[in-house]
Amino acid sequence: MEGQGNPPNTRATFSLAAAPGAAATVPGGSVDRLSRLPDHLFVYILLKLRIKQAGKTCALSRHWRRMWAQLPVLEFEGVNSSVIVRALTAYQDHGEDDIHSFTVFSKQMDAQQILAWLSLTPPLLSGRLYFDNRHTVSPEALQRFLDDDEVEAAVRGDALELPCFNKATEILMDLGFLGLALPPVGVFDALRMMWLEHFWFPGQLSISDTMFPSLQELIICRVRGLVALTLNSKFLLDIHLSVLPEFQELNILAPRLEELDVTDCFYDVLSEPVVSIAAERLKVLRWEVPCVPDPVCLRKMPPLLVLQAPPISTHWSEDICAEFLNCFPEADQLKLQISLRVSPSSSSWT
Repeated sequence: MEGQGNPPNTRATFSLAAAPGAAATVPGGSVDRLSRLPDHLFVYILLKLRIKQAGKTCALSRHWRRMWAQLPVLEFEGVNSSVIVRALTAYQDHGEDDIHSFTVFSKQMDAQQILAWLSLTPPLLSGRLYFDNRHTVSPEALQRFLDDDEVEAAVRGDALELPCFNKATEILMDLGFLGLALPPVGVFDALRMMWLEHFWFPGQLSISDTMFPSLQELIICRVRGLVALTLNSKFLLDIHLSVLPEFQELNILAPRLEELDVTDCFYDVLSEPVVSIAAERLKVLRWEVPCVPDPVCLRKMPPLLVLQAPPISTHWSEDICAEFLNCFPEADQLKLQISLRVSPSSSSWT
Protein backbone atom coordinates (compact mmCIF):
# COMPACT_ATOMS: atom_id res chain seq x y z
CA MET A 1 0.00 0.00 0.00
CA GLU A 2 1.13 3.54 -0.71
CA GLY A 3 2.41 5.73 2.04
CA GLN A 4 2.60 3.00 4.66
CA GLY A 5 6.24 3.69 5.56
CA ASN A 6 7.96 0.96 7.54
CA PRO A 7 5.95 -2.25 7.74
CA PRO A 8 4.20 -2.85 11.07
CA ASN A 9 5.58 -6.30 11.87
CA THR A 10 8.87 -8.15 11.93
CA ARG A 11 7.99 -10.29 8.93
CA ALA A 12 8.15 -7.22 6.74
CA THR A 13 11.55 -6.11 8.05
CA PHE A 14 14.28 -7.19 5.69
CA SER A 15 17.69 -6.59 4.17
CA LEU A 16 18.96 -7.62 0.77
CA ALA A 17 21.49 -9.83 2.52
CA ALA A 18 18.57 -12.05 3.55
CA ALA A 19 17.94 -12.90 -0.12
CA PRO A 20 21.30 -13.46 -1.79
CA GLY A 21 19.77 -14.67 -5.04
CA ALA A 22 17.27 -11.84 -5.35
CA ALA A 23 19.63 -9.39 -7.04
CA ALA A 24 20.73 -11.84 -9.75
CA THR A 25 19.45 -11.32 -13.27
CA VAL A 26 19.07 -13.77 -16.13
CA PRO A 27 19.12 -12.61 -19.77
CA GLY A 28 15.76 -13.13 -21.37
CA GLY A 29 14.04 -13.70 -18.01
CA SER A 30 13.89 -17.47 -18.44
CA VAL A 31 14.30 -18.14 -14.70
CA ASP A 32 11.60 -17.38 -12.12
CA ARG A 33 13.52 -15.28 -9.63
CA LEU A 34 10.35 -14.02 -7.93
CA SER A 35 9.62 -17.37 -6.35
CA ARG A 36 13.08 -17.41 -4.78
CA LEU A 37 12.38 -14.30 -2.69
CA PRO A 38 11.82 -14.92 1.05
CA ASP A 39 8.25 -14.52 2.29
CA HIS A 40 8.97 -11.47 4.44
CA LEU A 41 10.26 -9.66 1.33
CA PHE A 42 7.08 -10.60 -0.55
CA VAL A 43 5.03 -9.03 2.24
CA TYR A 44 7.16 -5.88 2.21
CA ILE A 45 6.60 -5.46 -1.54
CA LEU A 46 2.85 -6.00 -1.23
CA LEU A 47 2.60 -3.43 1.59
CA LYS A 48 3.67 -0.82 -0.96
CA LEU A 49 0.66 -1.59 -3.17
CA ARG A 50 -3.03 -0.90 -2.87
CA ILE A 51 -5.03 -3.95 -1.87
CA LYS A 52 -6.53 -4.31 -5.38
CA GLN A 53 -3.05 -4.30 -6.91
CA ALA A 54 -1.74 -6.67 -4.25
CA GLY A 55 -4.48 -9.17 -5.06
CA LYS A 56 -3.53 -9.16 -8.74
CA THR A 57 0.02 -10.28 -7.91
CA CYS A 58 -1.29 -13.82 -7.48
CA ALA A 59 -0.98 -14.11 -11.28
CA LEU A 60 2.79 -13.56 -11.20
CA SER A 61 3.69 -17.02 -9.99
CA ARG A 62 2.26 -19.97 -8.09
CA HIS A 63 4.11 -18.94 -4.93
CA TRP A 64 2.52 -15.46 -5.01
CA ARG A 65 -1.05 -16.76 -5.07
CA ARG A 66 -1.45 -16.75 -1.29
CA MET A 67 1.13 -14.14 -0.34
CA TRP A 68 -1.25 -11.19 -0.22
CA ALA A 69 -3.32 -13.02 2.44
CA GLN A 70 -0.37 -12.58 4.82
CA LEU A 71 -0.63 -8.78 4.75
CA PRO A 72 -1.10 -7.35 8.28
CA VAL A 73 -2.69 -4.17 6.86
CA LEU A 74 -5.75 -4.16 4.59
CA GLU A 75 -7.35 -1.01 3.14
CA PHE A 76 -10.31 -0.76 0.77
CA GLU A 77 -11.56 2.42 -0.85
CA GLY A 78 -14.71 2.81 -2.92
CA VAL A 79 -15.13 -0.91 -3.65
CA ASN A 80 -18.25 -3.05 -3.65
CA SER A 81 -18.93 -4.95 -0.42
CA SER A 82 -18.61 -8.25 -2.31
CA VAL A 83 -14.94 -7.43 -3.02
CA ILE A 84 -14.27 -7.09 0.71
CA VAL A 85 -16.14 -10.34 1.39
CA ARG A 86 -13.99 -12.23 -1.11
CA ALA A 87 -10.81 -10.76 0.34
CA LEU A 88 -11.73 -11.70 3.91
CA THR A 89 -12.78 -15.19 2.82
CA ALA A 90 -9.39 -15.68 1.18
CA TYR A 91 -7.72 -14.38 4.31
CA GLN A 92 -9.64 -16.95 6.37
CA ASP A 93 -8.47 -19.74 4.07
CA HIS A 94 -4.83 -18.74 3.57
CA GLY A 95 -3.89 -16.12 6.18
CA GLU A 96 -1.31 -17.13 8.75
CA ASP A 97 -1.47 -14.15 11.14
CA ASP A 98 -4.14 -11.72 12.32
CA ILE A 99 -4.94 -8.46 10.56
CA HIS A 100 -3.39 -5.58 12.48
CA SER A 101 -5.21 -2.74 10.72
CA PHE A 102 -8.43 -2.96 8.65
CA THR A 103 -9.74 0.15 6.86
CA VAL A 104 -12.78 0.66 4.63
CA PHE A 105 -13.75 3.92 2.89
CA SER A 106 -17.13 3.19 1.35
CA LYS A 107 -19.64 4.83 -0.97
CA GLN A 108 -22.66 4.81 1.33
CA MET A 109 -23.18 1.09 1.96
CA ASP A 110 -26.42 0.06 3.60
CA ALA A 111 -26.55 -2.03 6.77
CA GLN A 112 -26.91 -5.35 4.92
CA GLN A 113 -23.91 -4.65 2.69
CA ILE A 114 -21.78 -3.66 5.67
CA LEU A 115 -22.77 -6.66 7.73
CA ALA A 116 -21.82 -8.99 4.85
CA TRP A 117 -18.12 -8.22 5.39
CA LEU A 118 -18.17 -6.87 8.94
CA SER A 119 -19.44 -10.19 10.33
CA LEU A 120 -16.35 -11.93 8.86
CA THR A 121 -13.89 -9.51 10.45
CA PRO A 122 -13.87 -10.18 14.24
CA PRO A 123 -11.93 -13.50 14.28
CA LEU A 124 -9.31 -12.06 11.89
CA LEU A 125 -8.67 -8.66 13.47
CA SER A 126 -6.40 -8.12 16.46
CA GLY A 127 -5.77 -4.41 15.95
CA ARG A 128 -7.57 -1.36 14.57
CA LEU A 129 -10.85 -1.18 12.64
CA TYR A 130 -11.59 2.05 10.77
CA PHE A 131 -14.81 2.37 8.75
CA ASP A 132 -15.86 5.59 7.03
CA ASN A 133 -19.33 5.34 5.49
CA ARG A 134 -19.64 9.04 4.74
CA HIS A 135 -16.63 9.16 2.43
CA THR A 136 -18.72 10.55 -0.44
CA VAL A 137 -21.37 12.38 1.60
CA SER A 138 -21.45 16.17 1.38
CA PRO A 139 -21.22 18.34 4.52
CA GLU A 140 -24.71 19.64 3.70
CA ALA A 141 -26.16 16.12 3.81
CA LEU A 142 -24.47 15.45 7.14
CA GLN A 143 -25.94 18.62 8.57
CA ARG A 144 -29.42 17.65 7.37
CA PHE A 145 -29.00 14.40 9.28
CA LEU A 146 -28.63 16.43 12.47
CA ASP A 147 -31.35 18.98 11.71
CA ASP A 148 -34.04 17.20 9.68
CA ASP A 149 -36.53 14.88 11.39
CA GLU A 150 -37.41 13.29 8.02
CA VAL A 151 -33.80 12.11 7.63
CA GLU A 152 -33.91 10.65 11.12
CA ALA A 153 -37.09 8.73 10.36
CA ALA A 154 -35.59 7.41 7.14
CA VAL A 155 -32.66 5.71 8.86
CA ARG A 156 -34.65 4.13 11.67
CA GLY A 157 -35.44 1.02 9.66
CA ASP A 158 -31.84 0.50 8.52
CA ALA A 159 -29.87 -0.46 11.63
CA LEU A 160 -26.53 -2.21 11.86
CA GLU A 161 -25.84 -4.55 14.77
CA LEU A 162 -22.17 -4.32 15.66
CA PRO A 163 -20.56 -7.78 15.88
CA CYS A 164 -18.49 -8.62 18.95
CA PHE A 165 -14.80 -7.93 18.32
CA ASN A 166 -13.05 -9.82 21.10
CA LYS A 167 -9.52 -9.18 19.78
CA ALA A 168 -9.75 -5.69 18.26
CA THR A 169 -7.99 -2.90 20.18
CA GLU A 170 -9.60 0.11 18.44
CA ILE A 171 -12.93 0.63 16.66
CA LEU A 172 -13.53 3.87 14.75
CA MET A 173 -16.76 4.05 12.76
CA ASP A 174 -18.47 6.90 10.95
CA LEU A 175 -21.72 5.26 9.92
CA GLY A 176 -23.07 7.97 7.62
CA PHE A 177 -26.69 8.09 8.84
CA LEU A 178 -27.21 4.38 9.64
CA GLY A 179 -28.79 3.08 12.80
CA LEU A 180 -26.55 1.24 15.25
CA ALA A 181 -27.11 -1.47 17.85
CA LEU A 182 -24.70 -3.19 20.21
CA PRO A 183 -24.69 -7.00 20.27
CA PRO A 184 -26.99 -8.55 22.90
CA VAL A 185 -24.15 -10.74 24.20
CA GLY A 186 -20.38 -10.87 23.89
CA VAL A 187 -17.28 -9.26 25.36
CA PHE A 188 -14.92 -6.85 23.60
CA ASP A 189 -12.00 -8.12 25.68
CA ALA A 190 -9.13 -6.14 24.13
CA LEU A 191 -10.94 -2.96 23.05
CA ARG A 192 -9.26 0.13 24.46
CA MET A 193 -10.70 2.86 22.22
CA MET A 194 -14.11 3.28 20.55
CA TRP A 195 -15.18 6.17 18.33
CA LEU A 196 -18.75 6.17 16.96
CA GLU A 197 -20.06 9.01 14.80
CA HIS A 198 -22.99 9.97 12.55
CA PHE A 199 -25.54 7.33 13.46
CA TRP A 200 -29.01 6.90 14.88
CA PHE A 201 -29.54 5.09 18.18
CA PRO A 202 -33.01 4.55 19.66
CA GLY A 203 -33.48 5.62 23.26
CA GLN A 204 -30.98 4.54 25.91
CA LEU A 205 -27.41 3.33 25.58
CA SER A 206 -25.50 1.61 28.38
CA ILE A 207 -21.78 0.86 28.31
CA SER A 208 -20.15 -1.04 31.17
CA ASP A 209 -17.24 -3.29 32.11
CA THR A 210 -19.41 -6.34 31.44
CA MET A 211 -19.08 -5.91 27.67
CA PHE A 212 -16.09 -3.52 27.51
CA PRO A 213 -13.69 -4.57 30.30
CA SER A 214 -10.64 -2.81 28.82
CA LEU A 215 -12.19 0.37 27.37
CA GLN A 216 -10.15 3.49 28.16
CA GLU A 217 -11.33 6.09 25.63
CA LEU A 218 -14.88 6.63 24.37
CA ILE A 219 -15.97 9.17 21.73
CA ILE A 220 -19.62 9.48 20.70
CA CYS A 221 -20.68 12.35 18.48
CA ARG A 222 -23.36 13.49 16.05
CA VAL A 223 -26.07 11.04 17.06
CA ARG A 224 -29.82 11.28 16.53
CA GLY A 225 -32.33 9.57 18.80
CA LEU A 226 -30.03 9.01 21.78
CA VAL A 227 -31.95 10.06 24.89
CA ALA A 228 -29.95 8.60 27.78
CA LEU A 229 -26.39 7.37 28.24
CA THR A 230 -25.07 5.38 31.19
CA LEU A 231 -21.34 4.76 31.53
CA ASN A 232 -20.20 2.46 34.33
CA SER A 233 -16.54 1.59 34.00
CA LYS A 234 -13.54 1.16 36.27
CA PHE A 235 -11.06 1.75 33.44
CA LEU A 236 -12.39 4.65 31.35
CA LEU A 237 -9.88 7.51 31.25
CA ASP A 238 -11.34 9.82 28.55
CA ILE A 239 -14.94 10.49 27.52
CA HIS A 240 -15.91 12.86 24.69
CA LEU A 241 -19.58 13.48 23.87
CA SER A 242 -20.74 16.05 21.32
CA VAL A 243 -23.75 17.04 19.20
CA LEU A 244 -26.44 14.85 20.78
CA PRO A 245 -29.61 16.90 20.09
CA GLU A 246 -32.19 14.72 21.89
CA PHE A 247 -29.95 13.96 24.86
CA GLN A 248 -31.81 14.15 28.21
CA GLU A 249 -29.89 12.04 30.71
CA LEU A 250 -26.21 11.32 31.43
CA ASN A 251 -24.98 9.04 34.20
CA ILE A 252 -21.26 8.42 34.67
CA LEU A 253 -19.62 6.23 37.28
CA ALA A 254 -15.92 6.11 36.37
CA PRO A 255 -13.49 6.20 39.30
CA ARG A 256 -10.40 6.49 37.05
CA LEU A 257 -11.78 9.06 34.62
CA GLU A 258 -9.32 11.88 33.93
CA GLU A 259 -10.95 13.88 31.11
CA LEU A 260 -14.61 14.57 30.33
CA ASP A 261 -15.71 16.67 27.37
CA VAL A 262 -19.44 17.31 26.82
CA THR A 263 -20.29 19.73 24.00
CA ASP A 264 -23.47 20.72 22.15
CA CYS A 265 -25.83 18.42 24.05
CA PHE A 266 -29.17 18.89 25.91
CA TYR A 267 -30.40 21.56 23.49
CA ASP A 268 -33.72 20.16 22.23
CA VAL A 269 -35.06 18.75 25.51
CA LEU A 270 -38.25 20.15 27.02
CA SER A 271 -37.82 18.80 30.54
CA GLU A 272 -34.94 19.42 32.95
CA PRO A 273 -31.92 17.26 31.98
CA VAL A 274 -30.69 14.64 34.44
CA VAL A 275 -26.91 14.57 34.89
CA SER A 276 -24.95 12.58 37.45
CA ILE A 277 -21.15 12.34 37.40
CA ALA A 278 -19.01 10.39 39.87
CA ALA A 279 -15.33 10.67 38.91
CA GLU A 280 -13.02 11.34 41.84
CA ARG A 281 -9.85 11.51 39.69
CA LEU A 282 -11.15 13.93 37.06
CA LYS A 283 -8.53 16.45 35.92
CA VAL A 284 -10.12 18.14 32.89
CA LEU A 285 -13.81 19.01 32.55
CA ARG A 286 -15.19 20.77 29.46
CA TRP A 287 -18.89 21.42 29.89
CA GLU A 288 -20.27 23.42 26.95
CA VAL A 289 -23.94 22.64 27.52
CA PRO A 290 -26.87 24.64 28.96
CA CYS A 291 -27.36 22.69 32.19
CA VAL A 292 -25.63 21.97 35.49
CA PRO A 293 -24.78 18.42 36.70
CA ASP A 294 -26.04 17.13 40.03
CA PRO A 295 -24.04 19.11 42.66
CA VAL A 296 -24.05 16.10 45.01
CA CYS A 297 -22.00 14.05 42.55
CA LEU A 298 -19.76 16.96 41.61
CA ARG A 299 -18.61 17.29 45.21
CA LYS A 300 -16.88 13.92 44.85
CA MET A 301 -14.45 15.44 42.34
CA PRO A 302 -11.00 16.74 43.33
CA PRO A 303 -9.87 20.28 42.43
CA LEU A 304 -9.65 20.32 38.64
CA LEU A 305 -6.59 21.21 36.61
CA VAL A 306 -8.69 22.56 33.69
CA LEU A 307 -12.30 23.71 33.85
CA GLN A 308 -14.23 24.92 30.79
CA ALA A 309 -17.63 26.28 31.81
CA PRO A 310 -20.83 26.72 29.77
CA PRO A 311 -20.46 29.71 27.44
CA ILE A 312 -22.06 33.00 28.41
CA SER A 313 -24.27 33.88 25.44
CA THR A 314 -27.70 35.04 24.39
CA HIS A 315 -28.83 31.43 23.83
CA TRP A 316 -29.40 30.67 27.50
CA SER A 317 -29.35 32.32 30.91
CA GLU A 318 -26.11 33.61 32.41
CA ASP A 319 -27.24 31.99 35.67
CA ILE A 320 -26.34 28.57 34.25
CA CYS A 321 -22.68 29.52 34.00
CA ALA A 322 -22.68 31.11 37.45
CA GLU A 323 -24.34 28.08 39.05
CA PHE A 324 -21.86 25.78 37.33
CA LEU A 325 -18.84 27.78 38.51
CA ASN A 326 -20.14 27.73 42.09
CA CYS A 327 -19.77 23.94 42.01
CA PHE A 328 -16.00 24.32 41.53
CA PRO A 329 -14.54 26.77 44.02
CA GLU A 330 -11.01 25.63 43.07
CA ALA A 331 -9.59 25.11 39.57
CA ASP A 332 -6.08 25.57 38.29
CA GLN A 333 -7.22 26.85 34.87
CA LEU A 334 -10.58 28.34 33.91
CA LYS A 335 -11.69 28.69 30.28
CA LEU A 336 -14.76 30.84 29.72
CA GLN A 337 -16.40 31.70 26.39
CA ILE A 338 -18.49 34.83 25.92
CA SER A 339 -20.62 35.09 22.78
CA LEU A 340 -21.82 38.56 21.74
CA ARG A 341 -24.34 39.46 19.09
CA VAL A 342 -24.53 42.48 16.79
CA SER A 343 -27.26 44.98 17.47
CA PRO A 344 -29.71 45.31 14.52
CA SER A 345 -29.47 49.12 14.70
CA SER A 346 -25.69 49.42 14.60
CA SER A 347 -22.51 47.68 13.51
CA SER A 348 -21.01 47.65 16.98
CA TRP A 349 -20.87 44.75 19.39
CA THR A 350 -23.29 44.81 22.35
